[in-house]
Amino acid sequence: MTLFAAPDTPGFRLRMARKALSKSQEEFGTPLGYGKAPVSTWETGRVEITILMAQAIEFVWGIRLRWLLYGEGEPWADKATQLELQSLPTGEVLVRPEIDGTATCGPGGEIHRPGPFAPTHHLDRTLAEKLLKDSGGGREEDLFFLRCEGVSMEPTIRDKEIVLVNTALEGRLHPRNNAIYLVRRSPSGNDARVKRVRLDQERRQLVLSSDNRAYTPAMIDLDGIPLHQVVLGRVVWVGRDLIDGDPPAEDW
Repeated sequence: MTLFAAPDTPGFRLRMARKALSKSQEEFGTPLGYGKAPVSTWETGRVEITILMAQAIEFVWGIRLRWLLYGEGEPWADKATQLELQSLPTGEVLVRPEIDGTATCGPGGEIHRPGPFAPTHHLDRTLAEKLLKDSGGGREEDLFFLRCEGVSMEPTIRDKEIVLVNTALEGRLHPRNNAIYLVRRSPSGNDARVKRVRLDQERRQLVLSSDNRAYTPAMIDLDGIPLHQVVLGRVVWVGRDLIDGDPPAEDW
């Protein structure tokens, strides 16, 4: 009988992997930018582990995404990588603002620049550096949280969820096909939406797709429009379990 012989659920597999690492829920969640309570909700199945979250877990803790989500393959990255990941510094936290306004996973929605009254959220510095590097570069100041509305990006992003956006110019000039971005229809517009994008160089169009198959693709005509003026940033994190302040005692 192996250590990971368990019911076929991501939450159970996560709990077994955390136990194997000899980490408490708080120790496991801290380098991911979370506290004890969110880890508990993942392990009990009350909150789904998203693909973006599984990617972060694989990077920080070496728990393979496909094993965690689907029970396929080996649970761990190679030993050399695992040792390297476990040696990363943790606990140093950034405070980044939430943009004043919302973006929709669907039509409509408005976005404004972060203001002095925008709420703030905590993000582990090590994870922030990794997310910046993987999404085209940038600085800590380029990271902003944003609240989304709508269901067109489900199951990846749910209604009312918070996402982390890298607004660095480098990534906006060269968007990666099929990655998720914050975009607007025109340089002067405030309408903002979160979609997967694909650049059609021949037609000079940006193709916007939804993860919810009930929604059809849309196009943005780029004729005469600089790409970075409609691509506002890349979504690098889904903060489904972000909490402001301490959760109720029963959640711990």
